[in-house]
Amino acid sequence: MMGTMAQIRVQDSTMDVYVDGPERKTPGPAIILMYHRGGIDEFTKHVVGRLVTAGYLVAAPEISHRCPQEIPIADRKALLKDAEVVADIEATLAYLRSRPDVAADQIAVMGHCMGGRVALLAAGSLPAAFRAAIAYYGGSVEKSWGNEGPTPMERLRNIRCPVIGFFGDKDVHPSPQIVDQIDAELTRHGVPHHFYRYPDVGHGFQNPARKTPEERQAAEDSWAKTFAFLRKVLPA
Repeated sequence: MMGTMAQIRVQDSTMDVYVDGPERKTPGPAIILMYHRGGIDEFTKHVVGRLVTAGYLVAAPEISHRCPQEIPIADRKALLKDAEVVADIEATLAYLRSRPDVAADQIAVMGHCMGGRVALLAAGSLPAAFRAAIAYYGGSVEKSWGNEGPTPMERLRNIRCPVIGFFGDKDVHPSPQIVDQIDAELTRHGVPHHFYRYPDVGHGFQNPARKTPEERQAAEDSWAKTFAFLRKVLPA
């Protein structure tokens, strides 16, 4: 199927969800993709396309739908609140579970950049919902958006699914020190996880707009490891 924009209700608002997936007649696995700061742009659609090619139905919710639309997408991050984002994810889960081509107990969450942070927030806030969580270089896990409730770091203890993460050692957001803290917190609470770190790259290395050989190598290696992980915990 071609990517389409569905509309679902969240509290007193309407949220767009970019949806794409393989044609199938029986329920199968799905992934909620939390986007990077650029929103549902060409990079997000590139990620969706790779996941769909691997056999996954993907839903990318437009979590900035409460923000004034005249504000550029890259500036809306400052207006997001964790409680509202979690509500958006719950609504996306309900939408996916209502589809005849989605198995309700076979859903993962994944994200890049701020979406990587939100993937961990989702897994820690809705621990019964996900079979797996995939986080790419998500920063600000030690902070609460909107100053409401525990931070994603504090919610890591609740995660009940395996987690895989990918980070560049030259990144400053998150820094290697913050990645160490996430790793230690997951270990402390017995959450199965594996982090891969790339010494020669910084932030955003999976974006095809990044051109260095080191970034391209990290991108393809991380994709290979992502699909190996998904084949194990959420086979398509």
